[in-house]
Amino acid sequence: MSDPHAAIERYVTQAVDQEHLTLVGAAQGAWDLLVPSYWKESVAVSLHLGDRTLKAEAFFMRAPEDNADHAYRLLLQRNERGGPWRFCANEAGDATLVALVPLAAVTEEELDRLLGTLVTLTDETYKPYMELAFQRGLEEQVRRGGPGLDKPPPWAK
Repeated sequence: MSDPHAAIERYVTQAVDQEHLTLVGAAQGAWDLLVPSYWKESVAVSLHLGDRTLKAEAFFMRAPEDNADHAYRLLLQRNERGGPWRFCANEAGDATLVALVPLAAVTEEELDRLLGTLVTLTDETYKPYMELAFQRGLEEQVRRGGPGLDKPPPWAK
């Protein structure tokens, strides 16, 4: 079995050097990262190395202001797609993503896949969630001459 801690260290070092992600902080068995995203600019993700699994957690978006039942249903339906990430809600109702990876599977390739699928899931879910969860705010933004969700964000390339 490979050393998961060493694999994470190698992956993070290489990805930071290549500017694929930003290391915000690291401590014994924990890393806080920013992964570039199209719709959100970056996704904050924390990696925690446990006794049996690597737990990855990412904040997706705050609790819905509108259509909460439909917004949460969208997230639950995304959970059916498979893959390592699952949408969850914290005590405040904010939407988060959580993934568990067995230690034996923690390799540089798996970490790349893990963070890549996080960005894909976040970017694919961002717009439909915003349209449901913040409908009134988006309508107000458009009424005031803002772009709503029809234009890409300024940081998108």
